Amino acid sequence: MEELRGRHGTWRLGTDEVRLSFSAGRRVPALLKALGSCSVPLGAIAGVDFDRGDRRHGWRMRLRLVDGADPYAELGAAESEDLTPLLLTGPHDKELLAEYFADQIASSARMERETSGTPASVDVARSLVARLPFHARTGEGRADFDGNRVRLTWDGFFAGTAKGTEEHRDYPLAEIERATWHPPVDLSEGWLRIVLRGVTIVEATDISHDFFTLATHGAKGSEEAFLMAATVNAHLAGGGAHSGAVAAGPGPEEIEAAPDGGNRDSGEAVFAKIRELGRLRDEGLVTDEEFAAKKAELLARI
Repeated sequence: MEELRGRHGTWRLGTDEVRLSFSAGRRVPALLKALGSCSVPLGAIAGVDFDRGDRRHGWRMRLRLVDGADPYAELGAAESEDLTPLLLTGPHDKELLAEYFADQIASSARMERETSGTPASVDVARSLVARLPFHARTGEGRADFDGNRVRLTWDGFFAGTAKGTEEHRDYPLAEIERATWHPPVDLSEGWLRIVLRGVTIVEATDISHDFFTLATHGAKGSEEAFLMAATVNAHLAGGGAHSGAVAAGPGPEEIEAAPDGGNRDSGEAVFAKIRELGRLRDEGLVTDEEFAAKKAELLARI
């Protein structure tokens, strides 16, 4: 097994995968420390970008994956190109060794795709995110994900608001459409947001009253929140953490289009959505008319 050591970890080239292991030093990005290690199937690697750099910055190597296989790219990680486990950097005096290693990965990946084909994107995405259960802490509280539900707990700098009074909320994976991540800008907060299927949040909502978000103050907790969003989305794509997990059901459009006897929401799922809409109405995020209309629509699906 060939390997290459970089600034924040070590990559090992095996017969059918590249194993990425990350250090736990003080300067290692929080996302990599939280991830610990992950693996990339060779068949999922579309290419390897290598830059020799210069004496000051050193070399950079980055794996490019086939479409749909990179859970970090789906969250807009390209805007912060270092926010990914698929990047390895090192000192300038090792650039020849690093370039040779990059060529070895590229040729091995090409051969794997030609002989074994490309693995399923869902399986690849899961191999790149955190192992479950995963916990992410920010300045506002924490997010916990066990593969079946996401719990948001607020006990930090918004503790005196409505969110602090609520303390926590649980969101079953079957009701989640996706998780999103908004990076902090300058001194403003960033946040992790859980987006439920069929529930729309007004963009102007005060984050201290937005029960679908976990805020990060500055950089504190931002990378862990980013990893949490990627982990949730990777498991959403596959329908749960394991074969016994609750799979995400059909979206609202699919349910409305189903003929009699086709897919319909369960009563429990409908009432959970109605309760959530009731909270949004009580908090002034939806009007009474919007609540009544959506409630009638949901009850008609039982």
